[in-house]
Amino acid sequence: NQIKFLKQWYQRRVRDNLSSMMKISIVCALLLTQALCTAQNLTETLENLKNHAWALQSAPDQFFPIEELIAGHNDEPWSEEAATLARKIREELLEMPRQLMSDILDLQLLIGGLIEGEGEEEEEEKECANWKLGMNLNPSDGHIMSYEEGWDDNRNIGEDDNALTKDYLNQTVWTMPANYIAIARHHRGSLDAVKVFAFASKGRSLSQRFKDMDPGRRIETVGGAIYAYTSPGALNLGDDPVFGVGGDLAFNWGYSDNGHRIVLTGGYLSPENVNDDNTRGLGNHFAINPKTGVVGHEVWSHEISNIQDCFATCTTRSMQGTDHGSGPNLISGPVYGNYAIYVAESLSMISTSTPLSLIVPGQCMN
Repeated sequence: NQIKFLKQWYQRRVRDNLSSMMKISIVCALLLTQALCTAQNLTETLENLKNHAWALQSAPDQFFPIEELIAGHNDEPWSEEAATLARKIREELLEMPRQLMSDILDLQLLIGGLIEGEGEEEEEEKECANWKLGMNLNPSDGHIMSYEEGWDDNRNIGEDDNALTKDYLNQTVWTMPANYIAIARHHRGSLDAVKVFAFASKGRSLSQRFKDMDPGRRIETVGGAIYAYTSPGALNLGDDPVFGVGGDLAFNWGYSDNGHRIVLTGGYLSPENVNDDNTRGLGNHFAINPKTGVVGHEVWSHEISNIQDCFATCTTRSMQGTDHGSGPNLISGPVYGNYAIYVAESLSMISTSTPLSLIVPGQCMN
């Protein structure tokens, strides 16, 4: 009876209600062109939808004690069916916030286009004002952006003119409040792939997040990638540390004397006290105090490491490009692309035009 009740609650109170809210929002968006709905009312509706999505993050928790109760009666004839039903509902609830946030994002993109309606140049300018380029990583430009380099200090790195072709860090953007982050893999601005994530804690800058090294190991985003795009024909995605795995973004992933600035939770993440050198990501070092950034041996720095099951005893570890230390096991490999990191406070002006492009002068993504 408890399982039946929860199933009915899930269907009626969550799925149907949110579906109705989405329909109302879409109708309101379409009526904008006839001035029958205001942008303010629509924005309020979308914010309510977001609040529902965030609230659903904890909804699956209520199923754990019920599943434990069922497990305690596994000799009953109804236990297998009840356990299957409870697990199915919990899995659907786990997926719903991510899907809902994706739907909200799609609706915001539609609304953004309807509200603008004043010519492509003005629309592009406003879109560019939303996403700010904070960092670019080129794994083969002769500068190693490893764990200790740039992420948590107060220096600018590189020049605006080379922002998408060399290592680059813009402190103005790095210290801005950020609610969303996008990581784009590109070749001199020609896009391979991009993922957009929502930060779990709003309003903190990248500088604040990357300075939070002790204890570190923070999962910073929630709901996985709320938007993702891959260009047709993009290569080398299977072992890409960002686009070859799923999950959320984790920052300052430290374990033993190793540190990685950005990793994804869908990949292998080393336990805190295990020195296995087997986590891959962006901004890495295999001989560093990850809580202080103090380097033990410079030869183990490396900018971008591909996904591979290679523990500390491996004789070769494949890196992207040549930007790594001289450690005997660090092997140069192909460059899959540059990795650009953008932040935004709002998603309302993202464009999903195909193909996506990166614009250097406005330091933005559209």
